[in-house]
Order: sequence, then structure tokens, then C-alpha cells
Amino acid sequence: MNRLLAPLLFCLLLPACMTLPGSDAGTTSRYMLMGPGGDCTPGDRPLALNVASVSAGLDTSRIARRDERSGEFSYLKNVRWVDEVAPMMEQRLAADLECQGFTVLTSHHGKLGYERLVCEIRALNLIEDGGGDQAEVGLSCVYFRPGAKSDVAIHSRRSTGLRSWSADDAVAAISDAYRLVFTELIEALP
Repeated sequence: MNRLLAPLLFCLLLPACMTLPGSDAGTTSRYMLMGPGGDCTPGDRPLALNVASVSAGLDTSRIARRDERSGEFSYLKNVRWVDEVAPMMEQRLAADLECQGFTVLTSHHGKLGYERLVCEIRALNLIEDGGGDQAEVGLSCVYFRPGAKSDVAIHSRRSTGLRSWSADDAVAAISDAYRLVFTELIEALP
């Protein structure tokens, strides 16, 4: 009898441990920041990349919304990035830089002789300002090149409007603002 009870109990409890796609309506939606797309031309120009810091309130997997009038931060309910902002942005930048001719190292143990791009995330959020919701992305980067007489400071902040209020449109607007910032970053690199 005990031999039959254990397998029966296991079979009854197994469905409680499994989650099938679409089976839990209360789950959190996870989003990836989308890049510029288009043709990808990998190259062999080594570049060490480091996202060194993220502004307060943004260093989380939650998607932030800032009220421009009060400065209050809130977070979208049941909507998150696929990872914390720093590693997600670092991998997004790495993938996009690789499509621009670089071979990117993000391990933070790159050779000292490599070109380096060190960035801080200043904005990756939504803004409510009374005139409609906006998506905002801001990067502040320094490009170090061995043997160069000076470093290159690159700062870009862009915003785009939301077409309608939904999680998909919010993430699409943030991705659109990121594409604008990335384009300015590429144009500023020597």
C-alpha cells in the first residue's frame, strides 16, 4: 500500500510545481530593451565595455515612471525588464556595438591596451509631465583610447512620446529613445 501511495502523491503534487505558458494570468511580463536592428556588420576592433553605474531608482528590473512635477518615482505593476538595468543595458550596448564593427568585452578584465567605453545610465524610464507620457533614455560615457592625448566624453539624453498607454507601447517608446541615444553614441566615437 505504501508503495502505491508515494507515486500517487507525487503525481498529484507535480502539477502544482509546473507553470505552462499562459497558465498563470497574474504573472509579471518581462521585456527586453530593443536595439537599432538593421544590418549587422561584425568587426574585429576590440573594445572593453563597462556600465559603471545606474541613477538612483533605476538600478532594478522594474520599469520606472517619474512624475516630472513632483519627482515621485513609481514602478509599472507586473511589468519588468528581463534583468537588472545595468547588465541588461551592458548586453544591449555590446550587441549593438558589435554590429558597428567592434568585438566587445564586458568581463571587466580586458587588456589595458584596448579601447574602453565606460558608461553611466542617467535615464531609462517613463516621464509623466501632465502633457502626456514620454519615454526617456540618457547615457553619459567616456571613451578611452590608448595613446590618445585626451578622452572623449559622450552624453546623450533623448525622449519619445507614447502612442498609447500600454506596457508594450511604453517599452517600445523606451526602445525608440534608446535607438536615438545609441545613434548619437556611434556618431561621437572616433
